[in-house]
Amino acid sequence: MALFNVERFKSELVNGGARPNQFRVELNFPNYVTTGRAAGQKSQFLVNAAELPSSTIGVAPVYYRGREVKFAGDTSFTPFTCTVLNDATFSIRNALEEWMNGMDNRLNKQAITLDINGFAGYQTTIEVIQLDRNGRQLKRYAMLGAFPSDISSVGLDFAQNDQISTFSVTFQYQTFITV
Repeated sequence: MALFNVERFKSELVNGGARPNQFRVELNFPNYVTTGRAAGQKSQFLVNAAELPSSTIGVAPVYYRGREVKFAGDTSFTPFTCTVLNDATFSIRNALEEWMNGMDNRLNKQAITLDINGFAGYQTTIEVIQLDRNGRQLKRYAMLGAFPSDISSVGLDFAQNDQISTFSVTFQYQTFITV
């Protein structure tokens, strides 16, 4: 039986462990979003809550003589959600609304379909980076083929003093890789 050893425990938790408040999100907007570049640059400062992406491998059960035998199925990816601090110019929100309107125009029901390379012109790569306490990259995830599927409302309330408004945005994506 192993004895409890604080020094061994501390040595296994390299650099004191990864901290959930040390991260950066880089939103990349499609070319048709006119304010996308500026909003993307602000995203690393104004996205104040996010998560590292997750995935699940489904199970494909096959029955053999009354017994269930399990095989790996297809991988599915949980949507990526982040919370954004809303600046007074609504820079990120405006860019996200323009992005969504390009996918399904509210007035004429037309959409951006393909870019010059033949890919879906509304899909981009979104990156979330876990940092150490000195701002160095620990791990980087790139979510490929990403697009926003939901922008939450912004609550307005006379009683909410000394607060900055926030909203959340949910992205769908095809897959993610670690870079």
